[in-house]
Amino acid sequence: MPRPYRLGERAAAMDATRTRILETAIELFTERGISATTSRDIGLRADIAPGTLRKHFPTRDALEAAMVERLVAEAPLPELSILDGAATIDERLRRILRVAGTFFDQAARLYRMWLREPMLGGAWLDAGRRYGERWEELMRRVLGPLAGDDAANAILRAILDPRFYEGVGAGVQSSAETADRIAALVTPWFVARAAAVRAPGASPTD
Repeated sequence: MPRPYRLGERAAAMDATRTRILETAIELFTERGISATTSRDIGLRADIAPGTLRKHFPTRDALEAAMVERLVAEAPLPELSILDGAATIDERLRRILRVAGTFFDQAARLYRMWLREPMLGGAWLDAGRRYGERWEELMRRVLGPLAGDDAANAILRAILDPRFYEGVGAGVQSSAETADRIAALVTPWFVARAAAVRAPGASPTD
């Protein structure tokens, strides 16, 4: 009967191989895109035999599902509860901007892959739908009475774009500092917009 430590070593070796395959696939997808990366490419870069790749991931769909699981675990969706107790739009903006900065840091690998080639099928599509639905609900709650205002929605979407964060964050040391900088820039506009909506008979203007 095999000694327990031998079984443990074998399991650890299998886990290490699986991790190497996943990390290699993420690396190649980021470099080349999904459609330009073959299973053979992944096997060669990871230095494993085709049979070993198939043992861990019998199909391409299985490999991509495992990649999605790994990347989503790195960048968990923000909870709706982050806005609990935030009664004013300036406080809600400050909270969502802070959370977004952290999320962008965590989702950097997934975002780089998306820039190379949008992932529009299979497990990627399902994960994208979940992300989209959560962020839509968060934005609706942030805006509150402004949720139906086209201009407010457009500006909030713009400032929650990773590229906007990157541009505004030039020269700062952390995503939290970037969030505070963006909040200082946009909060007065949103506060004025909300006040205009609350005013009897008033209509918001740009």
